[in-house]
Amino acid sequence: MLWVFIIGGQLNIGADYDNYLGFFLYPHHETRFEPIFTWVSRFAYDFGLEGQGQFYLYALINAIIIFIASHKLGIKNWGIFYFLLVTVSTFFNNQMNGIRQCTAVAFMYWAFVELYTSKLKGLSLIAVATGFHFSSLIGVLFTYLEKITNFLTKYPKILLIGACFIALIPADDYLNQHLIEFLPDEVREETHYERMYADNENSTSASMDLVYKISKLLLLPLYLYALRLLKMDILSDKERLFFKFGILSYSLRCALLINHLIGRFSYYFWIPSILPIYYLCVNLYNRKRHAELLLVLAYASIIYFIKVFMGTAEYKSSFIYFQY
Repeated sequence: MLWVFIIGGQLNIGADYDNYLGFFLYPHHETRFEPIFTWVSRFAYDFGLEGQGQFYLYALINAIIIFIASHKLGIKNWGIFYFLLVTVSTFFNNQMNGIRQCTAVAFMYWAFVELYTSKLKGLSLIAVATGFHFSSLIGVLFTYLEKITNFLTKYPKILLIGACFIALIPADDYLNQHLIEFLPDEVREETHYERMYADNENSTSASMDLVYKISKLLLLPLYLYALRLLKMDILSDKERLFFKFGILSYSLRCALLINHLIGRFSYYFWIPSILPIYYLCVNLYNRKRHAELLLVLAYASIIYFIKVFMGTAEYKSSFIYFQY
C-alpha cells in the first residue's frame, strides 16, 4: 500500500505525465496505445476511476504482479528484495514515467518465472505484456529459458565484462534510423518511433548518455563478487538457474545500452537483474556477516540515492499530497 501511495500520488514526474493524465481523463478518444492498456484504462474510467486515480491503479497492478512473481520464485527475504528492487532495478521510480512499459516489465518478470516450469503460462503472460507494450515480444526469445541461460552463462565472468565493454562502444549517430527502417510503416507511424528515436536534431532522445551508462556499469563489481555463490553448494537448482538468469539479465541490461532505441529492450531485464545481488545478500545475512551485507547494500544503492538527492527526471519529489 505504501508503494501505491507513493507512485499513485506522483505529480508531473517524468516526461510523459501530462500525456498519460490526459488519456486517463479522456480514454475513449482515439489513441495510439496498445489494446490491453487501452481496454483497462477505459474499463476503469467507466467505473468512475479517472485522471490521477489511474496512476494508483497501475501502481497497484505492478505491485501485485511483482509480488506474485516473486512469491512463485521463492523469495523469502522481502526486506532485502524490495530494497534492491527500488535501488538497483530502478523499476520503482521509472514506473512514474513509462507506465505502459513498466506494467509490461512486471508481466514479463512473471513470465520469466513461469517459463521455468510452464511454457504455456510464460508465453501467455508475454502475450499480456505485449498488450501493454509491443516491445514485450522480445520475451518470446526466452521460451526455452533454462537452455538459453545455461548456454549463455557458461563463462559468466567473460559475459559480464564483455557486456560492459559493449555498452561503452560509441554507437553510429544514425543507428536508430537504420533500425527503424526494418519496422513496418504502420507500426513506425503508430508508435511515433521516427519522432521519438531518430538520431537527428529534432529527436526527443538521442544515443544513451555516457553518465547514464556508467551508473549501470558501476554495479559490475557486485556481480563479479556474487559469482562466488556458484562455487558454493548453497543454491537450489531453481535458485541456481535464476542466479544465472540474473547474470544474463544484467549483461543484457548493459549491452543493450549501446543506444536509446535498443536500450528500451533492456527494461525487461531490470527486475531479474537484481537476483544475483539478492542471493548474495541473503547468503551474507544467513552467515551473520552483517557488516559485509551493509557494505554491499550501501554500494548497490549509492547511485540511486544520488539521483534522489539531485531530483532528476523520475526521481523528483513532487506529489499531489503537498499541493494547496
